[in-house]
Amino acid sequence: MDIDAQCREILTTGFCVLKKLLPEDVVQACARSFAPLLQAHVARSDAAPNRGPARHFVPLPFEAPFADPILYENNAILAIAERILGADMAIGTYATDTPLEGSVYQDVHSDIGPLFAELDFIPPPYVIAVNFPFVDVEPENGPFEVARGTHLLPREAALERLESGEIALESLCLEIGDVLIRDPRCLHRGTPNHTPMARPVAVISLVRAWYRFVYIPSIPKIEYEQLSERARQLFRFIPVGD
Repeated sequence: MDIDAQCREILTTGFCVLKKLLPEDVVQACARSFAPLLQAHVARSDAAPNRGPARHFVPLPFEAPFADPILYENNAILAIAERILGADMAIGTYATDTPLEGSVYQDVHSDIGPLFAELDFIPPPYVIAVNFPFVDVEPENGPFEVARGTHLLPREAALERLESGEIALESLCLEIGDVLIRDPRCLHRGTPNHTPMARPVAVISLVRAWYRFVYIPSIPKIEYEQLSERARQLFRFIPVGD
């Protein structure tokens, strides 16, 4: 893999896709284990879903099969992220976004706000999002739509160019094993899932050492004790508990 080329694509376009990077059996195990988690989450919150109608943000428990190092300690992913964020980067999020049948188009948005909203200065990336689907993502079940290069523009200017048609949203269809690495400032939106099957996509966020963007409740002590030294460094902002 050409790490330099992938980094250039993220820095200029806002994202890159690594085809068939993850083992299908690991991802399929995640899909099977996620189904009851999603069912329980929907039962608790279906009246007020947290990402819009029939769309759910569900944190992942740090346990098998989600705690497989090939997912969070993948050499290719970390090499790209480290080149952009620095060797002292950390993990802040391990969760999923899942539209169900009945979901709608989200408003175009970015996942993080600007560091200095009063300035037009666009700093280098300080968060990198790593997405991988638990199922094949096709036009019918809610692909991610993204506007290339909008992470390099002030938000209002980017929205104006979208509204004028100068910049277009494009759908990203992914297969099991594919990995999307992106700058979460790049404007994007979720689209409707028109199928009866859930479309879960996992997200791991990697952040610069000084930025706090944490959505992992805790790592069980028994799991923490099995982490490599590199993984402990990556998860150092996450509490360890029972």
